[in-house]
Parts: sequence; C-alpha cells; structure tokens
Amino acid sequence: MKILFIDVDHQYLLGLPVGFARNGCEVKILTNIVEKELEQLLAEYHPDLVVTAGWTKIHTNSKLNLLGKIVDKHHLKHAYWATEDPRWTDEWSLPYIKAAKPEYIFTIDRETVPFYNQLGFKAYYLPWACNPEFHQPAEPVEKYKCDIALVATAGVTWSSYRRDSARILLKPLVERGYDVAIWGKRWDKLDPAIVGFNVDSRHFRGNLSYLETNRVYSSAKIILGFQNVITELTSRTYEILGARGFLLAPATTAVLEKFTPGKHLVVAQSEEDTLRLVDYYLKQGNERETIALQGQREVYSYQNTYTDRAAQILKITSEK
Repeated sequence: MKILFIDVDHQYLLGLPVGFARNGCEVKILTNIVEKELEQLLAEYHPDLVVTAGWTKIHTNSKLNLLGKIVDKHHLKHAYWATEDPRWTDEWSLPYIKAAKPEYIFTIDRETVPFYNQLGFKAYYLPWACNPEFHQPAEPVEKYKCDIALVATAGVTWSSYRRDSARILLKPLVERGYDVAIWGKRWDKLDPAIVGFNVDSRHFRGNLSYLETNRVYSSAKIILGFQNVITELTSRTYEILGARGFLLAPATTAVLEKFTPGKHLVVAQSEEDTLRLVDYYLKQGNERETIALQGQREVYSYQNTYTDRAAQILKITSEK
C-alpha cells in the first residue's frame, strides 16, 4: 500500500511513517501543503491513503481547506490522527476536521470517540506509542546531566490535570531546592496565581529540539512525566520509557492501567510521595536502572509501538 504522510514536526515524522514502513507500506512524506507540489506528487505517486496528524505550523485554515479540496478531487482516503483531544477538541480538532474533511478520524482520547460518532464521523481510538528505532538510550551529555529533568511545555490556563501533575511532581522539588532542570516553552511566563507555585529561573534551560530529548532522558537520574488527563497517557510517557529513562509520574488511572509501579516506573499520589520517592531513588542507581530497563521492554512490546498503531489504521481503512 502507498501512504502519503503530511506533516513537518519530528515527533510525527518519527512515528507513524516508520510504523507504516514496518508494515510493508511504501511511504512518502510531504512537509507542507502547497497546491502545486501536492498535485504533482499525487499525479506521480497515486497514494492509497493520505495520513495527517496533530496541529502543527503547516495547519493553517487555508492550507487545510486546500488539502480537503484536493483529496476530494482525487477521491483519496484520508485518515486524521487527532492528538490534541480532549483538551483542544473544539479549538483545534473540529476546525481541522471541518476544513480538511478526513474520512477517518483517530483520536488519542477514547472518551472523544463517541462524541465524533454522534457528529456523524467514523472515529477510532489510537493512543500514542514509541518508535524503538528512535526512542532509545543515548550517550549521556554533560550539559543535560542533572538529578531531575522535566521536558514539558508550561500551560497557559493550566485548566487540565496538567496543573495537578505540576503540583504533585514539580512543586515540592523546586520549593525545596532540588537539582531540577526544566526544558520547554513558556516557563518564563509561568503565573504562580494560576498554577499555585513559583519556579525560580535558575531551573530553566530553554527550548529543546525533539531530536535531543533522548539525550536528556539518558542524562538525568529521574524524569518527571506530567499527564494531561487521568484517563490517557501522554506521548512523553512512551518516549521516556523507550529511551530507558527512569520515570516518575502521577498515579493516574491510565498510568496504573498500563504500567506496574515499582516495575516499569514509579508513581506519586501527593507531594509527600514525590519527595519520598526522589530521596530514595536518587541514592539507588541500580534499582533505577532495573526499573528503567523493564519500562523500556514494556513499551517496546508490539502493542505499544508505532508498528502496531499503523497496523490498526491499515486494518480499519482497508475494511469495505
């Protein structure tokens, strides 16, 4: 089968396209939506399925309308992976779907599936995953070495469970002066009145290329893993474990459903839990390595990789 994958963000380019190739598909990638380039590629390549995902810088309303128009003109199947559900369904996913008109909708949030179905769309659950070819241990780098690392974008309104994650995992550590290094956008604009605590600028390390994330996960002793909702896992959950990072996550329903605390990762239900776990595991290098290795093996299993996710898409879109 011929797949045309359209996106520009490395997080997506290193995910499903690799999975489709692993399933024996021929894959071409287009990193922008420009009429002349898209028309030429479709005329030469004749894909069986167009796949798009997320909401990245190429997804302007005009380009999405153009994509929908051209895909319809060529009578192509179009599968869209909505990775901003459920927090940005109304603001991002629905405008995307309205403009690009995909035939199939896959969402990372199982509770959003019936919502799409009620609107008349064919929708399916497709969670995040890892790519063992990329999400793997890297050589530790001096500038990334620290006791505790956080790779995350700071919230704006902090209206989701992300705020609870920050209060459970990050707040007790920065307030007590632990060696915490934070990579990501908007941390310099953090509003203590919204999130409930302040973070000294000495913890900020600025933006981080997605291609560098494995190096952070391999250089820090403990990685904090924020969760956005209690019922689903973030992409970084799979990615940190894939890189054999030692993950400390909040004890959400999804984390406990998928992983075994003390075997694949460790979990905290409170600030006190976080302090207790950090104090213990910072001194237990061998235990950290054992748990991190078991976590990696778990997400490398077939049901947690992009090979499996791509197979799911192929099965559903091939059904008559």
